[in-house]
Amino acid sequence: MKDDLEIALKAWSVYQDLIRDMGGAAWKIKSVCFTVSAGIISYGFTSGESYVFLVASFLSLIFLMLESGFRCLQDQIINKSLEIERTINGFIAHDDRPVFPDSVGTDLDAPRMSDLRSLFSVNRFLFWLPYLILFVVPIILWQFFG
Repeated sequence: MKDDLEIALKAWSVYQDLIRDMGGAAWKIKSVCFTVSAGIISYGFTSGESYVFLVASFLSLIFLMLESGFRCLQDQIINKSLEIERTINGFIAHDDRPVFPDSVGTDLDAPRMSDLRSLFSVNRFLFWLPYLILFVVPIILWQFFG
């Protein structure tokens, strides 16, 4: 029983590290997107070529899809971590048979369309709103300066 608890604690620790690392990677994707887009928009202003603004809008969609994939995978790991937490809680509560998840591995499924749709819900606006702004503003600039 003690070995099972140690396995569960180690698996939980690994999942927490993965969640943190994937969150950091997602923030890096977003920061690169904003940096590159700001550079492209600046170039559009200085060069006077308005089509460059559309490139920034297009890039925001590419970076959005890239970060969406990371966020979907991170959500899967969070769900696995919650299953392990239930197991650890069972040990703490001295359950006779704590419920173990089906798997404690890091095997993940490819993101499904339903996973992607859940990222664009209203309560996750901090994820999608910056990309929406970064998509719309260059189009407005293209219309205004084009």
